[in-house]
Amino acid sequence: MVGPEYARYCGIEALEPLGIYLPGDINYPGGLLFDPLGLSKDPVAFEDLKVKEIKNGRLAMVAWLGFYLQAALTGKGPLQNLIEHVSDPFHNNVISLIMSR
Repeated sequence: MVGPEYARYCGIEALEPLGIYLPGDINYPGGLLFDPLGLSKDPVAFEDLKVKEIKNGRLAMVAWLGFYLQAALTGKGPLQNLIEHVSDPFHNNVISLIMSR
């Protein structure tokens, strides 16, 4: 999903001659192109969805950091580490990685 600031930077205001206007909230471009399911109609639920999206984004950043650190420490990607852990969980885990160093 494109962030509102990026959308404005790319010229979403150029759509105004076509009848597509940005609503009053500067942080939410809105309209049919950005909200085809109409999730912003209920303001209370919409605020809850905004918070959930921010939390999911933060969780994704932590997961990415975990993948990066795992690859840096083991020299393998996350899928290869998962396959090795599932095949032998008692010898391929965090404790065995720490003990081998």
